Amino acid sequence: MPQISKILNSRDEWKNKAIERAAELRELRKSQQRHLETIANLKRQNCQLERLVEEKKTIFQ
Repeated sequence: MPQISKILNSRDEWKNKAIERAAELRELRKSQQRHLETIANLKRQNCQLERLVEEKKTIFQ
């Protein structure tokens, strides 16, 4: 009997570790996606501001 309990405990530990790793990877992917969206928004804003600056330069020259 002790051998079976060791196997069951080992299996449960492995399963719990796998679940934790999967959750961690899922959170990392979500976080990366949010960061990429933020970067895209900031780039878009930067382009708009650069166009605005160019327009202002042409108006005042």
